[in-house]
This record gives sequence, C-alpha cells and structure tokens, in this order.
Amino acid sequence: MGPGRRRSLPLLLLLLPLLSLPTAWGDCGPLPNISHAEPPESAKHQGSFSVGSKVTFRCLRGYIKRPLLSDTVQCLANSQWSNLLEFCGRSCPSPPRVHFATISQDEMQNFYPVNATVKYICRPGYANTTDQLPTSTCLDDLAWSEVPQLCQRKSCGIPPNPEHGKIIANDHLFGAKADVVCNRG
Repeated sequence: MGPGRRRSLPLLLLLLPLLSLPTAWGDCGPLPNISHAEPPESAKHQGSFSVGSKVTFRCLRGYIKRPLLSDTVQCLANSQWSNLLEFCGRSCPSPPRVHFATISQDEMQNFYPVNATVKYICRPGYANTTDQLPTSTCLDDLAWSEVPQLCQRKSCGIPPNPEHGKIIANDHLFGAKADVVCNRG
C-alpha cells in the first residue's frame, strides 16, 4: 500500500458521518411522532422542514392538552427537531361536588390524570368522624370513585323551649329546622 493510499483512509473516516445527515443542510426531516397527538393536515405528509420552522400539534380525540406543557416543535440549527414532552393525556372531569365537604384548595386544578386522588375538607357545620380525609380517585374509565361520607352533621344541641311554647324538631343537627309552637291562651 503506497503513502497516498494511507492518507485517503483518515479523510474517508472524517467524511463518513456526513452520509447520515439529512438530504440538505439546514433542514429537518419528517416530523417526530408524538404520543396521542397529530400535526395539522398541511404538515402531515411534508418530507422536510427548514431551520426555524415550527409545527403545533393537537391532541387526538379522547385526550386533552396538559396545562403548562408545550405542544410545538421547532426545527433547530443542527437539523434536529426540538424535544417535546408528552403533552396529551386523558383526564377526568372536575371532581364530584358533595354537600358535606369541599375539595381542598391545593387539589384544585384543570387536569386530573387517571389515578389522581383529590382530598376533601369537611364543610362548616360538618365534622370528620375519622382520622382520614374523604378522597376520590380518577379511575381508568375517567369517572371518579365515590366520596366516602366521613363528614357528619354537627349537633347544635337541644334548644330550650320558650316560655309559653315548645320547639318541635326531628333532630338537632346542623341544617335541621325547628318549629316554635305557642301554648294556647
């Protein structure tokens, strides 16, 4: 092997990585696949995009965009697409409202993925009868588990009968109504 031939081998090794570059400098190939999302129809079958191009995806039916996550990719100067976190997911609607408790302030949001659990706090007039907070969980079918009724109405005490009358009530718990009936005469 002659001296000229030995010099061409390192040059060939330097040029070899260029074969794996996209067809043109400054261009990204087809769009990346994003879970549970699709690009606009106009960009679906486009083979390449110039540097700086931005494409905004939308969630497939049955999925919604997660708050605070980007839904847009950009063709970067290195001819690669920017990274995009999975931004589409399945979400339960708002958690169920119950008469005895309210959702804890720090549990309120606008995206509830499967297996998310929210805590409730007893409403005024109700007391928790256990050491646990009532909770509800977003299930696989995008419905909420039943909220256990761990908050019970507080007792207001038995009201004293007024002079020349009496109180008629079914119970003496929060929210109960009482009638006052005057004696004859």
